[in-house]
Amino acid sequence: MKRNFRKYSLCLVVGLWALLCLPQVNTLGPANFQGTANAGFFNNDLETFEEVIDLVSEKYVYPPDHKKLFSAAIERMIKNADSVELTLSKNPGINTLRYRNRITQYRLTYDRNHDWDELQKVYYFLHDHSRKAITKESLETSAIEGIMNSLDAYSQYMDKDSFEKSMRDTEGKYGGLGMVITMKDNRLYVVKTMNNSPAERAGILAGDSFMSVNGKNITALHIEELANLLRGYPETKVTLTLFRPSEKRKRTYTLTREIILINTVEYKTLDNKIGYLKISSFSKQTEKQLKAGLKKAEKDGVKGFILDLRENPGGLLTQSVKVASHFLFKGRMVVYTQGRAQGNYHEYRGLYKNSLHQVPVAVLVNQYSASASEIVAGALRDSGKALIIGENSYGKGSVQTIFRLSGGSGLRLTTSKYYTPSGIDITEHGIVPEIRIINDVAGEEVREPDKASKGPALSSLNLKVSHLNKFFEKQGVALSMEHDATVELALRILKNTTVASKKRSMEKAREIAANINY
Repeated sequence: MKRNFRKYSLCLVVGLWALLCLPQVNTLGPANFQGTANAGFFNNDLETFEEVIDLVSEKYVYPPDHKKLFSAAIERMIKNADSVELTLSKNPGINTLRYRNRITQYRLTYDRNHDWDELQKVYYFLHDHSRKAITKESLETSAIEGIMNSLDAYSQYMDKDSFEKSMRDTEGKYGGLGMVITMKDNRLYVVKTMNNSPAERAGILAGDSFMSVNGKNITALHIEELANLLRGYPETKVTLTLFRPSEKRKRTYTLTREIILINTVEYKTLDNKIGYLKISSFSKQTEKQLKAGLKKAEKDGVKGFILDLRENPGGLLTQSVKVASHFLFKGRMVVYTQGRAQGNYHEYRGLYKNSLHQVPVAVLVNQYSASASEIVAGALRDSGKALIIGENSYGKGSVQTIFRLSGGSGLRLTTSKYYTPSGIDITEHGIVPEIRIINDVAGEEVREPDKASKGPALSSLNLKVSHLNKFFEKQGVALSMEHDATVELALRILKNTTVASKKRSMEKAREIAANINY
């Protein structure tokens, strides 16, 4: 079952989005596929397509059905050729493609070389005889998209711009101005500026609305289009004109772009010396930022941690291993992956001798915690030390590798599946919390795994958000978006706890639940 992530808001950090689990970035040159002698083979036609079909054939997590791949590629090309005069007749054994009085026929088998020749035949026919506007490049892109759509939901072809953006996201930094922007009532506004950023130093304020960038009126642009204008190479300049409502006048700024580090970890010390770590994604900067938070926690004498992974869509596998390693014995299993081949097996284990393995931890997840988030939650759950609180997580149990293609485009391809230390495939059912928080206030559907499935057991304790809210409010607790009922519950469970014990944590959770008036 395919599910889409919720749209959190129209608010974003300029240059930021990181989604899937990316263990590595592979760089490959042009493919050396043999077995075709059609016209165009000795030029650059379909070169990128060749690379893609080679990668899918060699690296995809499941054995590919080449007939299915080539069929999907051809049908997508035909669809995107978009001509009322173009018709396709499918007959047993052979397909006929007709444009006015011209025809070509193709027949797909399970022989890769033969099907490659057939695809080229269709490719040149469409370019020569369908609508004039269609280019070889667009036909090739259509063929690649057809292949990718026939695979799993996480495999994706990226054009040059999308590929470069993906690389920036995993780096956890970008060339920009250091602003968070949003769209409201069809106007683009500044939400906030980052500390010591070009935008902050220039005096740009929250609430300033955008009028133009480099003299170009941007009032009709989408938020992503504005973000692309603001990003750029470090040390390049950009001129902004903004309207300040409080002064009822325009201001113009010429700013120099800088490397902006994306903060993926927020830390604060709560009552009873409990540290709160909010991790929003897993970029190359995450562990470094985590260490800074842990250093503050040590200074404050913190005796337990709430690790909040809610809304975290994932990121780099290597970073999830490093984050989990700070709370596990050195050498303890974090996660293992298995690709198509038996030899494509890899274990990831705890890295650090001086870890916080004895410190009690509560991990918060919800249905939007995915990929690398689920790796961390699964590792800490299976270790027997951490209590998982929240909703069933997203259930993304696959690993994607990004490959660079010739011409600057890229391929995100599912190359393996991952399993928690206890051998559980979390696909679909996700990480199941010991304490399930039912968000009856938001009215969201909360998933439970099939009782007959091989997934983990159902939650040990179920609590409703509405009941928790009333209980804590009666006790005078000031709840907020940052400190909601789930955070307060985790805080109380960890209160006065000095040893990492899931059993003891569950006992305290049941004590709290018994006092709630249902």
